[in-house]
Amino acid sequence: MSTQIEHNELVRLPAMLIGAISLVCCALIAGAGGYLSTQRGGVMSDGLNTLIAMVPGVLIPAAILLILPPKPAGVWAVPVLALTVLRAMIAMGTGFAIFMLIEPSKTVFFMTLLASLLVTLSIDVASVLFLIQKHAPAMDAARESEGVC
Repeated sequence: MSTQIEHNELVRLPAMLIGAISLVCCALIAGAGGYLSTQRGGVMSDGLNTLIAMVPGVLIPAAILLILPPKPAGVWAVPVLALTVLRAMIAMGTGFAIFMLIEPSKTVFFMTLLASLLVTLSIDVASVLFLIQKHAPAMDAARESEGVC
């Protein structure tokens, strides 16, 4: 019989990859927001200010995830969710400060900020789900735990 420890192998979350993908997606959304702003008579920087607000919100949680020790795959969901909340707080706080100082187009700025947060949330969820799927216990172990021969 296999033991529970064999099925809960310790793995690291690919924090650098998650952070890089998140930053690229935020840059694309910010570019689209800038383009939308120019089409509405605004300036390109209205959308690009979103990128300024999102960079610390992406880099700080990615750095924290990078220094966390390896854990079983299923346990990564809680720290990733907590750091997603931290990302949202940092991005919204930075975004509000930018909005008060620079006064970009409110609609474009906050919609691109919220779209960036939604995309990064989906990247975080997908990364944890793929990690769990990749390191799932074998089917034989599941049958052993159920008593099926």
